[in-house]
Order: sequence, then structure tokens, then C-alpha cells
Amino acid sequence: MRDHRFGSKINLPSTLAIKHQLLTMMFEDEIKAIPQGGIFKENDSPALAMLRRLKGLPSPAPSCGLRE
Repeated sequence: MRDHRFGSKINLPSTLAIKHQLLTMMFEDEIKAIPQGGIFKENDSPALAMLRRLKGLPSPAPSCGLRE
């Protein structure tokens, strides 16, 4: 078995870091797509929901218009 390789080891980012970067870019694109004076609806954002799931944060409960 060889104990010497040609070149140096390349450090690659983890899968979670790659997913986080992609979801962050998707979220930024959603924000840019909001028209001037528009309102951001966080319950309608798939990128934000996936980011929360990736970070282990609880996603907000969908509002159904009912109050307790």
C-alpha cells in the first residue's frame, strides 16, 4: 500500500454546508423576486422552510384562521 500521494489533500465542505449555501441562495432569490412594496410571506417560502428543517428549528404552524 502506498503511503505517499501526489499533491496535497483537498478539503471539501460538508454536505450540510453545501445544502445550507444553496438554500440561502434560493432564499435570497425569493426575496429579490418580491415586487417593490410587496410583503414577504414566510409560510409560502419553500427555501425558508427547508433551511429551518436543515437547522433543526421548528417550522411555524400553518395558520388556518382559527384562534384558540
